[in-house]
Amino acid sequence: MKWVWEFIILKRKTMKNKRICIVSLILFALAVNAQNITVNKIRNFTVNESTIIRKDGVIINPVLNEIIGIGGYKMRFRVGENVNPTISQGTLLELDLITDIAGPITSLAPLSILEQKVFTTSETALINVPSVSSLQLGDIVSVSGAINSADNSMQASRLELNNNLPQWTLRGFARNITASNFSMGNLLINSNAVSAIDCSNGFIENVFVEVKAMPDASYVAGNPLSTLTNIQCQTPDVYEDPNNSIPVVVEAMVSEIIDLSSFRINDLVVFFDGNTSFDNGESEHIDVGTKIEVQGFLDTNTRFINATTIRFIHHRVKFVAPVKPADITIGEGVLIFGKQVSITPQTRDDDAIVSSGLIAERQVEVRGFADSMGNVFALRVKDKGTPDNTDTKLRGDITALNQPTFELNGVAIDASTSLFEIETGFVDINAFFAMLQVGMQVKIEHATYDVNTQMLTGGVIELIEQELEDDPESTNKSSAISAPKEIIGIGGIGLATVTKVSIIETIFKASFE
Repeated sequence: MKWVWEFIILKRKTMKNKRICIVSLILFALAVNAQNITVNKIRNFTVNESTIIRKDGVIINPVLNEIIGIGGYKMRFRVGENVNPTISQGTLLELDLITDIAGPITSLAPLSILEQKVFTTSETALINVPSVSSLQLGDIVSVSGAINSADNSMQASRLELNNNLPQWTLRGFARNITASNFSMGNLLINSNAVSAIDCSNGFIENVFVEVKAMPDASYVAGNPLSTLTNIQCQTPDVYEDPNNSIPVVVEAMVSEIIDLSSFRINDLVVFFDGNTSFDNGESEHIDVGTKIEVQGFLDTNTRFINATTIRFIHHRVKFVAPVKPADITIGEGVLIFGKQVSITPQTRDDDAIVSSGLIAERQVEVRGFADSMGNVFALRVKDKGTPDNTDTKLRGDITALNQPTFELNGVAIDASTSLFEIETGFVDINAFFAMLQVGMQVKIEHATYDVNTQMLTGGVIELIEQELEDDPESTNKSSAISAPKEIIGIGGIGLATVTKVSIIETIFKASFE
């Protein structure tokens, strides 16, 4: 039985060595030190002298902190039989670091690499570059991140400047396939008579592939790429043995809403119900372009996941308030509650508010997320009708606290005249504030917004999420069933990204043969 995962590596520390029987590769290693990597901030796995480590498919013998640095890599891995019931501990058998794009920057506004739209947040690990604003057209970079299956755009977790790459690489969905060319995102690629390999169903529309090309110093954005050398079909998220039900953790972007109880991430369909736990959000926040982590059980024949826990990678925000025409910056974002919200390549602008602007003041709803530096990004912008400053809504993280006032993502609230609700019912202001800490998630509805003081008053304030960290072992989940779900059998799969790594000791002193 195989366990395979793509994930975020976050940190590493020395742990007691554990022996795992590995597949038919022979490892000669003199060191026996085991280390720990943290995935998505909450899952801690052991890497020992038996762990096979690859970078873009090639076995490497690295000092891992020199390869991974400050993190950001997408990671697929295989975990051993000692995994715990919540898939948060265990020993890795294999660890694969994945680069999704390697090539030239073809646009700065919006940022595009090999014609694929890429956006960054404060969590994006930047290597050999001080800031995204310092990048230049034509710079050669390597990028890892979450790919949006709709248009191959990406939320980058790692961006590394490297002007000496020996080849260009692109992973994503192939479309508009003809005998002579095909497209990936906005990039047209000449096939060069290269035959696709490892395609069980053939090189067909929407198949997920990795393509490689020789660097082309004369390449101009908008032209076809004509130096293709390799096309390989791949599974976009996870690999697994057939005919099994495997416990999984998969990180990806929601690509399609199927109905009120199911959605798609890449080529997997996820089902949820009243027994599914939610972290950092609720079921109403599942939307196209939202980055989530799904934990559950995968039927490897149907590729259906029954979700036990759905975790939103970023904390959710929701604004509903009047917006004036002057508050819109066409193609960039919207000012709401005095807070600038930026759009991304995945933003759904259903009513063309950000793409075309407003001709009059309107009540606008913005749903999205905030990064660790408080920057807010919109995933959906909607027109909600006639503007009304006496019926505004706000959801976010507490960023300041001083009874009777507090802030949600920098927006001030005077709670002196508000009503207060927790899971068990309504409480008074003192009991409510006694429960609050900076970082908790709160929402306020039916509040009045004063445009002069930029402060909300009144309304109903509800404590949504008390957990400051999303511990898989915690029973404090917003779900009908909160106890950890038990793993049945052995095996598992997943998808995510590396954000931070710390290494204390070198794992390997020798090499694979």
